Amino acid sequence: MARKNILPWSMLALVGALAAGCPAREPELGEGLEFLSPVAVGNGLTWVERHRALAWRQDLSTPEGAVRRLRLGPDPVLSVARQGADETLVLSRGQRGAPGRAPSPGVLTALPSAASAPPRVYTLGSPFNGLAQTADGRYALAHFRPEATQGRLLFNPNEVALVDLSQAPGMSNPVLRTVRSFGGVPNRVVFSPAMAVNGRSRTLAVVLSDAYLTLLDMDQPSRAEITVRLTLPEDPRAIRPSQVLFDTNDATLYVRADASNDIYVLRLLPVTPEGPSANDFRPTVNQLAAGRQPTDMALVGAADNRRLLVVSPGSRDARVLDARSNTVTEVPLEAPAERLLLFEGAAPRDPRSAPRALLFATTLGTTAVSFVDLTDLEERRGRNVETIQLQRAVRGAVSLPERQAVLLEHPTDATGGRLSLLDLVRRTASPIIADTALEGATFDEDRQTLWVAPRGQSRVGFIELRNFHPGEVRLDGPVADVITLPGSPGAGPRVLALHPSAAGWVTLLDGRSPARETARSFRGFLLADLLEEP
Repeated sequence: MARKNILPWSMLALVGALAAGCPAREPELGEGLEFLSPVAVGNGLTWVERHRALAWRQDLSTPEGAVRRLRLGPDPVLSVARQGADETLVLSRGQRGAPGRAPSPGVLTALPSAASAPPRVYTLGSPFNGLAQTADGRYALAHFRPEATQGRLLFNPNEVALVDLSQAPGMSNPVLRTVRSFGGVPNRVVFSPAMAVNGRSRTLAVVLSDAYLTLLDMDQPSRAEITVRLTLPEDPRAIRPSQVLFDTNDATLYVRADASNDIYVLRLLPVTPEGPSANDFRPTVNQLAAGRQPTDMALVGAADNRRLLVVSPGSRDARVLDARSNTVTEVPLEAPAERLLLFEGAAPRDPRSAPRALLFATTLGTTAVSFVDLTDLEERRGRNVETIQLQRAVRGAVSLPERQAVLLEHPTDATGGRLSLLDLVRRTASPIIADTALEGATFDEDRQTLWVAPRGQSRVGFIELRNFHPGEVRLDGPVADVITLPGSPGAGPRVLALHPSAAGWVTLLDGRSPARETARSFRGFLLADLLEEP
């Protein structure tokens, strides 16, 4: 295995000696080095160190794994890949100020992968610690995650910042807002896809709080928010919204909430705005009975006949909800289900490709799963359901729709492997002997291979999804995580094994032909120029 050392062996020896006695110390601030989880973007990784507020951009397309260093805003707390772009987004909370040190605002920094492109810094002001972004990466929304303390004397937990990442920072970008509160704080933010509302395509941010949710029009950030209560003021239940689906053809939101037996249906109707800051739509709210404690839902049917399929393990049935007609159809199940996966495919007695669903449970200890044919479901009901026994309970699942299969994880015992492959067409399960769990498993970019890295072991395992052949590669040290990278020009995808090391240690594998002999190891890159003042 080839090794690339960024620092001389003498320096590495010194670092090793120091690390053996105490954690690595930051020379100016006297604080130990603390790195956020690395982010894979483009041809390399971005590493963010919290106390020095620095980012190391490692270019793995070069033989030596070249590293360049970038300054960030103080107290970075989150780094993620920007959707649809070769950029890393770093959220920094800023600093409160101290003797000899001026306070600084919270910022969001966009770090392009290209060395020639400068970072973009969006001034947020407040010390936000949460970030959500749209699927296309155009918009981001910074917010406060619920925490016991925020490290400030006073802060507004319902403040948010709307950022248009496709535009340069400016006086109106980002836009700071405070969402209306009924005593709660934001728990999570989800974004709608582009959907037509009142004749205009727009993207909505849905802020989920206990017992209510808030809609923000990202295309019109100056317009007022719309808050929708899910309970009456005197209702003491902790109704927490947990899942939101969007019907883009009908401008409708479906909301599932913990501690509620209903699905909330919000249809966005056009209205004439009463002023420049008013919205041109308003939601109407309807509730449909979904059984006892629904745990998952999915939209089914054509665009002009959209319905909602819901599983409720407490009711031991599935339900089809039609918001247009306010009707509910119960579909009896032989085995309770908590989750559902939609797929298109054939069946053992039906060679036609048709919409179907797999229903299963991961916490109830049941060994059965159900296949549901979605065609004429309301008329045929239970006759569209086939239940098969797996002999072992299911603990987790990874959908492989392009392979017409689902990889299932089972509890550990002495009777068989922890994994099995469920063929969605033949409806049969084949065991795969495995000494690892699906937790932390990841696909390469084109979903040809599934990679797993059992924490603490010095091996990386993989399953080739073309023929479901398993394999493993032995490395030079224990593995903490595995990250996949897209293919470079003339080469296929690559896989990075991350090793525990204060100095930085990764092993690069060929994603198509992983082997110890062709692997490259990079060490010491996180200490490059560490003692120099940025």
